[in-house]
Amino acid sequence: MQANTQIEHYIEGLGAMDFQVEAIDTHAARITLESLEFVLVVAEDEPAFFQLMLPGIWQADASTDRAQLLDIANDVMNAIKAAKVVIHGEAVHVSVEQFVAGPEQGVALVPGLLELLRSAVAEFHERMGMGEAPRIH
Repeated sequence: MQANTQIEHYIEGLGAMDFQVEAIDTHAARITLESLEFVLVVAEDEPAFFQLMLPGIWQADASTDRAQLLDIANDVMNAIKAAKVVIHGEAVHVSVEQFVAGPEQGVALVPGLLELLRSAVAEFHERMGMGEAPRIH
Protein backbone atom coordinates (compact mmCIF):
# COMPACT_ATOMS: atom_id res chain seq x y z
CA MET A 1 0.00 0.00 0.00
CA GLN A 2 1.36 3.37 -1.02
CA ALA A 3 -0.16 6.38 0.77
CA ASN A 4 -1.08 9.30 -1.47
CA THR A 5 0.80 12.57 -1.30
CA GLN A 6 -1.94 14.36 0.66
CA ILE A 7 -2.11 11.79 3.46
CA GLU A 8 1.70 11.69 3.59
CA HIS A 9 1.72 15.45 4.33
CA TYR A 10 -0.73 14.92 7.20
CA ILE A 11 1.25 11.97 8.58
CA GLU A 12 4.52 13.93 8.48
CA GLY A 13 3.00 17.09 9.95
CA LEU A 14 1.13 15.33 12.74
CA GLY A 15 4.14 13.11 13.48
CA ALA A 16 6.26 16.25 13.90
CA MET A 17 3.68 17.37 16.50
CA ASP A 18 4.27 14.08 18.38
CA PHE A 19 0.96 12.50 17.41
CA GLN A 20 0.92 8.75 16.99
CA VAL A 21 -0.20 8.48 13.35
CA GLU A 22 0.09 5.80 10.68
CA ALA A 23 -1.25 5.17 7.19
CA ILE A 24 -4.00 2.55 7.08
CA ASP A 25 -5.01 3.01 3.45
CA THR A 26 -3.91 5.05 0.46
CA HIS A 27 -6.31 7.80 1.55
CA ALA A 28 -6.52 7.30 5.32
CA ALA A 29 -4.46 7.45 8.48
CA ARG A 30 -5.09 6.34 12.05
CA ILE A 31 -4.40 8.83 14.81
CA THR A 32 -4.20 7.22 18.25
CA LEU A 33 -4.75 9.55 21.19
CA GLU A 34 -5.32 8.34 24.74
CA SER A 35 -6.46 4.90 23.51
CA LEU A 36 -8.93 6.40 21.03
CA GLU A 37 -8.41 5.63 17.34
CA PHE A 38 -9.41 8.47 15.05
CA VAL A 39 -9.42 8.10 11.27
CA LEU A 40 -8.29 10.90 8.96
CA VAL A 41 -9.45 10.59 5.35
CA VAL A 42 -8.21 12.72 2.46
CA ALA A 43 -8.43 12.42 -1.30
CA GLU A 44 -5.44 12.94 -3.56
CA ASP A 45 -7.53 14.85 -6.09
CA GLU A 46 -9.08 17.22 -3.49
CA PRO A 47 -6.34 18.69 -1.27
CA ALA A 48 -8.72 21.26 0.21
CA PHE A 49 -10.94 18.68 1.96
CA PHE A 50 -10.49 16.18 4.76
CA GLN A 51 -12.68 14.22 7.15
CA LEU A 52 -11.72 13.29 10.69
CA MET A 53 -13.76 10.51 12.30
CA LEU A 54 -14.05 8.69 15.58
CA PRO A 55 -15.88 5.47 14.71
CA GLY A 56 -17.83 3.27 17.09
CA ILE A 57 -18.53 5.71 19.93
CA TRP A 58 -21.66 3.80 20.89
CA GLN A 59 -22.99 0.34 20.09
CA ALA A 60 -26.76 -0.05 20.01
CA ASP A 61 -28.44 -3.32 20.89
CA ALA A 62 -31.94 -4.76 20.76
CA SER A 63 -33.00 -2.82 23.85
CA THR A 64 -31.83 0.55 22.49
CA ASP A 65 -34.65 3.01 21.83
CA ARG A 66 -33.83 4.00 18.22
CA ALA A 67 -36.00 7.14 18.33
CA GLN A 68 -34.18 8.31 21.45
CA LEU A 69 -30.83 7.49 19.84
CA LEU A 70 -31.72 9.63 16.81
CA ASP A 71 -32.98 12.46 19.03
CA ILE A 72 -29.76 12.44 21.04
CA ALA A 73 -27.64 12.37 17.88
CA ASN A 74 -29.54 15.43 16.61
CA ASP A 75 -29.21 17.19 19.98
CA VAL A 76 -25.44 16.67 19.96
CA MET A 77 -25.17 18.00 16.41
CA ASN A 78 -27.22 21.05 17.44
CA ALA A 79 -25.01 21.63 20.49
CA ILE A 80 -21.70 21.09 18.69
CA LYS A 81 -22.41 22.44 15.22
CA ALA A 82 -19.27 21.17 13.49
CA ALA A 83 -19.70 17.55 14.64
CA LYS A 84 -21.75 15.05 12.67
CA VAL A 85 -23.20 12.08 14.51
CA VAL A 86 -24.06 9.18 12.23
CA ILE A 87 -25.88 5.97 13.09
CA HIS A 88 -24.93 3.16 10.74
CA GLY A 89 -26.44 -0.18 11.57
CA GLU A 90 -25.89 -0.68 15.27
CA ALA A 91 -22.87 1.61 15.57
CA VAL A 92 -22.73 5.35 16.21
CA HIS A 93 -19.87 7.36 14.71
CA VAL A 94 -18.87 11.01 15.05
CA SER A 95 -16.99 13.06 12.46
CA VAL A 96 -16.06 16.51 11.26
CA GLU A 97 -15.43 17.60 7.68
CA GLN A 98 -13.21 20.53 6.83
CA PHE A 99 -12.17 22.54 3.80
CA VAL A 100 -8.69 24.02 4.11
CA ALA A 101 -6.14 25.86 1.99
CA GLY A 102 -3.99 22.72 1.98
CA PRO A 103 -2.46 20.02 4.19
CA GLU A 104 -0.42 22.51 6.23
CA GLN A 105 -3.58 24.29 7.37
CA GLY A 106 -5.30 20.93 7.86
CA VAL A 107 -2.50 19.68 10.10
CA ALA A 108 -2.76 22.85 12.19
CA LEU A 109 -6.52 22.28 12.67
CA VAL A 110 -6.38 18.57 13.58
CA PRO A 111 -5.49 18.97 17.30
CA GLY A 112 -8.49 21.23 17.90
CA LEU A 113 -10.76 18.98 15.85
CA LEU A 114 -9.67 15.95 17.88
CA GLU A 115 -10.82 17.81 21.00
CA LEU A 116 -14.07 18.79 19.28
CA LEU A 117 -14.79 15.12 18.48
CA ARG A 118 -13.92 14.07 22.03
CA SER A 119 -16.30 16.74 23.29
CA ALA A 120 -19.06 15.47 20.99
CA VAL A 121 -18.55 11.94 22.31
CA ALA A 122 -18.69 13.15 25.92
CA GLU A 123 -21.87 15.09 25.14
CA PHE A 124 -23.40 12.02 23.48
CA HIS A 125 -22.49 9.77 26.42
CA GLU A 126 -23.90 12.29 28.89
CA ARG A 127 -27.19 12.44 27.02
CA MET A 128 -27.29 8.63 26.91
CA GLY A 129 -27.10 8.65 30.71
CA MET A 130 -23.44 7.83 31.31
CA GLY A 131 -22.65 10.79 33.53
CA GLU A 132 -21.83 14.45 33.06
CA ALA A 133 -19.64 15.41 30.12
CA PRO A 134 -16.55 17.52 30.72
CA ARG A 135 -17.09 21.02 29.33
CA ILE A 136 -14.24 21.37 26.86
CA HIS A 137 -16.20 22.99 24.03
